[in-house]
Amino acid sequence: MIDLHAHLLPGVDDGPPDLPGTLALASAAVAGGTRVMAATPHIGFQHGVAPGELAGRVAAVREALAREGIALEAVTGGELAPDRTLDLTDDELRAVALGDSRCILLECPFTRAGDLMARLVAHLQMKGYRVLLGHPERSPTFLADLDELAELVRRGAFAQLTAGSLRGDFGRTVERGARGMLERGLAHVVASDAHAATGRSPSLDAGLTPAQATLLCETAPHALLADADVPAPPVAARRRRWLRR
Repeated sequence: MIDLHAHLLPGVDDGPPDLPGTLALASAAVAGGTRVMAATPHIGFQHGVAPGELAGRVAAVREALAREGIALEAVTGGELAPDRTLDLTDDELRAVALGDSRCILLECPFTRAGDLMARLVAHLQMKGYRVLLGHPERSPTFLADLDELAELVRRGAFAQLTAGSLRGDFGRTVERGARGMLERGLAHVVASDAHAATGRSPSLDAGLTPAQATLLCETAPHALLADADVPAPPVAARRRRWLRR
């Protein structure tokens, strides 16, 4: 499986505080079936992560993974905060893209945002990037009106749900929102948004059927990393067509 949203890098944001924590997170991911993980630290004013340092930091993690015999491929990336999106230079945007792709993981805000996301998506697309919206099911803007998300998807954006949201880790409101997005065919990727080996873990177990897990955790993420066509997610009219009881 391919995890496009995880806070793998040590000591840069609210992910693992040190290298042992990173290695524990990576080991847990591999045990759960993940083989590729995008290291996506918060790119915002709060943590002050410098985009230009990401490639070197990921390279150091790769060396540590190889040294410890942990079979996880780490690729570059960043979780771009709305408040930094307009500030980054072209080189910085390229540095936070997922792997070698032209896809950027754009964080959905946890407060009402009006038409902000539509404007930021348009800005990034104008720069030549595809946009993967991070955890829209946790954003009040989209929870209040799924049509807002549907419109961004119609304009070419993709949506990433967090596995923990589907498990109910963030409460019933978020869980219902995530299921609603699945049922309307508005989810293209499921990722972990892992911050540690346990708690906010790298588990991609979201109760999906095998076919949907393959699409959302393998086929679509691979396509985004390869700048290839992303298969359209099927629409599920009822919960039991998506989730095993």
